[in-house]
Amino acid sequence: MADDSLQDFERTTFTHDGKTRDVFRQGTGPAVIVIAEMPGITPKVLEFARRVSAIGCTAVLPHLFGRPGHDPMGNGKARGVGYMLSSMVPACVSREFAVFATGKTSPVVSWLRALAAAEHERCGGPGV
Repeated sequence: MADDSLQDFERTTFTHDGKTRDVFRQGTGPAVIVIAEMPGITPKVLEFARRVSAIGCTAVLPHLFGRPGHDPMGNGKARGVGYMLSSMVPACVSREFAVFATGKTSPVVSWLRALAAAEHERCGGPGV
């Protein structure tokens, strides 16, 4: 699968507690936040978001890591594995596991909660 340019998505930013991230949106209606797993917002994640939009919801994709729209396997398996590993570095996986083990909340969780509240206010609907 080739890289996806995200041309049909609106790109904005959202800031909470001093942390600003890009957010991609498509559609109208109640918000559905699509949180991508490693390695990030891939073409397959974007296909799913387009289906969410097609059923009458606003697909909201926060950019947490990786390069949005990049197909990690587009340049071969070896490079794809390298890309996936490099996209994990900003997520600080060991720190996230430590936060989970101590029962604390990760800063990204607070940011995502604030995004959900803002999207609910913006889009309306029964929830996010």
